[in-house]
Amino acid sequence: MAATGGGRSTSEPLPLIEPVRKILKWLLVWSLSSDQKLREAEKELLEHLVTPCQKFYVDIGGVVGKSDRIWTLAMSTEDRKHVPLVALHGRGSGLGSWLLNLDVLASQRPVYAIDMLGFGRSSRPMFSAKADICDMQMVLALEGWREQMNLPQMILLGHCLGSFVAVSYALAYPDRVKHLILAEPWGFKETPSQALGLLNKISFLLNPYWILRSVGPLASILLNYTEPQPHLKERYRELLEDKLDHYLEQCKAATPSGELAFQTLAQGDVSSHIRRHWHSKSLMERTHELPAHLGFSFIGGAQSPMHSHPHLAIVKGSGHYVHLEQPEEFNQHVLNICHTIDD
Repeated sequence: MAATGGGRSTSEPLPLIEPVRKILKWLLVWSLSSDQKLREAEKELLEHLVTPCQKFYVDIGGVVGKSDRIWTLAMSTEDRKHVPLVALHGRGSGLGSWLLNLDVLASQRPVYAIDMLGFGRSSRPMFSAKADICDMQMVLALEGWREQMNLPQMILLGHCLGSFVAVSYALAYPDRVKHLILAEPWGFKETPSQALGLLNKISFLLNPYWILRSVGPLASILLNYTEPQPHLKERYRELLEDKLDHYLEQCKAATPSGELAFQTLAQGDVSSHIRRHWHSKSLMERTHELPAHLGFSFIGGAQSPMHSHPHLAIVKGSGHYVHLEQPEEFNQHVLNICHTIDD
């Protein structure tokens, strides 16, 4: 008998079940396809490069996992006269973040950009939970990549965490580094000792990207609240902003690995000697431990907290993402530094 009086048939689904089912399926599909979406996002972003490039994996063996691989972009590799420039991205990012710099920099010398181990499309192994070991694992990954690429020396260009890794690498392998160019380096100032215990107590707050993996396509909205995003100049905004945001979103939404390594480096083991002796030092103090022959340069944004440091080359109109927000001036700074090195 049909339902009467405006009632609902028992065979009809409850009104909220179907929408909820669709939303859950939507989020599940997004999560499971994030690796593919990262490849697609990178491809859409890098299609704006003018200079021919090669992209490939470099096997570095079992540095952290059983068989680690580094995703690599190479440009102008036929140039044998100049020391190659190797670009190391920041936290939660990948080689695509150098999009507005690669063409200009590769016009002067060989340029390589890599997804550091644990980030982007590179392998995402589980790093050690001890700061000193984790730091060395990242160094050994870069050295394994250099060995496979057969590069006698490199100019290391780092942004944020990439600068920290560059300094760590130079301390371990100074003869392999011609010069360090450190853009908005992470760890620039000493971590206040009274803050270390608090960092450990609220460690779950230092790893906000887990939220992105749970909200799927809503991640782009949350990103604006979890951390500052690059503000592109108007000439690039319409063409690239959505593609760049999508790329960075996918980098952050993939399986956590490098971000956990960053968390380990940021907190360390407060009770250990290595924590008190090593990571409590600022990056600036660590550069003083470099050999005298190894030069280094700093580049910072005028709107960044670092802008007041006397050793910085300041890029006006930019914040933390100095290489994206003012790429022309940033590129010129890097080229000038490289020319000085060549001379």
